Amino acid sequence: MDCEPTNSEIALELGIDEAEVEKYRGDTFLLGDGSWLIHFAYEMPKELRHRLTKGYTLIYTKPLESTGAGQND
Repeated sequence: MDCEPTNSEIALELGIDEAEVEKYRGDTFLLGDGSWLIHFAYEMPKELRHRLTKGYTLIYTKPLESTGAGQND
């Protein structure tokens, strides 16, 4: 995955609002396996960080897009 994930994609992954991602999102780093390490601010409310690690990070891997292979036309 070459493109950094958008706030909208991260919001869907975490189940929070895009505005909350925008407010608390910090640095984002591309990892060697193609996933992204995304840091969030320490000030992020506890109820919003249930899917984050103890280090306030998320490892994000973009879901594979459906290619339609194996479908009957």
